[in-house]
Amino acid sequence: MAAVLLVALVLVVGYYASLRIWPETFCRKCEGGGRNAGSTRQRFGRCRACGGSGRKPRLGTRMLTRRGGGR
Repeated sequence: MAAVLLVALVLVVGYYASLRIWPETFCRKCEGGGRNAGSTRQRFGRCRACGGSGRKPRLGTRMLTRRGGGR
């Protein structure tokens, strides 16, 4: 039982450390390009999922970076 708890603790601490180092990931919807799927050179549109940045926060990042006055 102690070994299982130790492994779980190591995994949680490791995930926390990876969130601090890499808080964002590529947007899956636009594949990191920032354009929506139907965009061409003539008809450029921003990705709605990431707002055109090409990056999205990873799962758990919002909990770590909560600031007062938010939603």
